[in-house]
Amino acid sequence: MMLCQLSVERAKPDDIPAIAAVFTESFKESVLHHCGRLPKPQAMQDVFQLVYEAEPQAALIARRDDGQVVGYCFAPTVLPRLWMKAICGGHLFKWTWRWLTGQYGFGLHPVKVIVMNKVAFLGSAVSPSKSANARILSIAVAEDCRSQGIASQLMEQALLYFKERKANRVRLEVRPDNVPAIKVYEKLGFYRFGYTADSQGQWLIMFKEME
Repeated sequence: MMLCQLSVERAKPDDIPAIAAVFTESFKESVLHHCGRLPKPQAMQDVFQLVYEAEPQAALIARRDDGQVVGYCFAPTVLPRLWMKAICGGHLFKWTWRWLTGQYGFGLHPVKVIVMNKVAFLGSAVSPSKSANARILSIAVAEDCRSQGIASQLMEQALLYFKERKANRVRLEVRPDNVPAIKVYEKLGFYRFGYTADSQGQWLIMFKEME
C-alpha cells in the first residue's frame, strides 16, 4: 500500500477520465454485472461528464502530490438538475449514438439492467417516509491508497459543501457488507434507515441530519 500525500479539491473538467478510471477500478464487479464486460473508457467518462456538468461544485477529488487523482466524491444538492441535464443537454442523444456505433463496447443487456435499476433508484429516492435535499451519489478511493482516511477527508469536504448549501438532510446508499465504509459514515453522524435494492442485491440506506 502506497502512502498518499494529497489534497482534497474541487474537480476540473479534465479530471473526468481519471475519476471514471477510479470508479471502474473500485466497482469492477458492478461494472461487469451491468455491462457483461469492461466497457470502453468512454462509457464511464460520459456518465461522469453528465454528473459533473449538472453541479460542478459538488464534484470533489483527492489529488496526490504528483497530480494523480486517487479518489473522488460526487455530492449533489439538486438531483432533479441531473435528470434535466441528461434530457435537455443532449446527453441521452450522444449516449445513444455512441452506443449504437460501438463506442461503448457493449450491447443491449446493460441498457435493460440500467433502466431496471434506475426505476428502483427513483422509487426509493421519492419515498414519502424520508426525504433528503443532499446526497452522496458516488465515492471511491484508488485501491493502493485505501485505509488512509482519504474517504473521510472527501466526506468531510462534502459535508462542508452541504452546510454552505443549507442542506438539512443527507442521504447515501452503501452495500450492507461494506463494513469499512459504513464505519466511516457512522463516525460522521450517518444513521441506518432501511434498505432498497437493485439487480445486484440490497443497499443500506443511511441519513445524516445537518445542523
